[in-house]
Amino acid sequence: MHWELYERQRATLVLIGVVFLSVLLLAFQRSAVVQHIKSFFVACTFPSQRLFSQLSAPVTPSSPAAPAIPSAPVSEELGALPDAAADWRAEKFRALKVLADENARLNALLGLKRERWPRLVAARVVSRDPQRWFQEILLDKGQEDGLQVDDPVIAPVGNYEALVGRIVEAGARTSRVMLVHDSLSAVAATVSGASADDGVVEGSNSQDLYLRYLSRESQVKIGDSVATSGLGRQFPAGVPIGWVRDIQLDDRQLFLQARLNPALAASPLRIVGVLVRRD
Repeated sequence: MHWELYERQRATLVLIGVVFLSVLLLAFQRSAVVQHIKSFFVACTFPSQRLFSQLSAPVTPSSPAAPAIPSAPVSEELGALPDAAADWRAEKFRALKVLADENARLNALLGLKRERWPRLVAARVVSRDPQRWFQEILLDKGQEDGLQVDDPVIAPVGNYEALVGRIVEAGARTSRVMLVHDSLSAVAATVSGASADDGVVEGSNSQDLYLRYLSRESQVKIGDSVATSGLGRQFPAGVPIGWVRDIQLDDRQLFLQARLNPALAASPLRIVGVLVRRD
């Protein structure tokens, strides 16, 4: 009798157990035990995440055999190689361009390390959840490389750097980064130019960034650049964030807010630099 009752209630009991375990994990998500468990699962899934990331990116063909090109002359109307050869060459060109771009980013990071950030650690983006595209990325460096929670993350853009976000979870060999585009992100910022106003840059889970809490008498103008202010000591001063795109009053009509064009596009993002602040 009891066994039959158990069979009927088994699904309910399993659901109650899962809910109870979930509540415990949420309640103690900052505890050392839970952090170790999360790091263990990240370490277990890291190889597959890295493999999928590599498969999704263009790769250089490994000594492919070029397709045979007919000896017959190509008509002037076509004016091109046969489709198979053209596709192969286009793919090879794209792969070489990806490698060249990656090499350029690494060289740019090395230049930034020499000139501005001697404690910079280069890291590769190995995973990105399509459901949280504007919110987080996973890096292939962690505590063993000196990275810790709240370390700022930047990326090269031409001859300067741009803010990416900050580390919110650091495992032994991987780290999770909250992007500046995340709606939970808040960065103390300042406007360049005559206004020199301070505000807070917040994300919107999209490409748009917003500089909030500007005085209604602010002289901020479209095109003004916005960078980290250094207030709060979470981010160093002077890291570019974006440029003012438009200005309006906030919903409560108390402050001005500016929508920004980000200095760094959210995609593609392959290589970043972590500004390690502590030993």
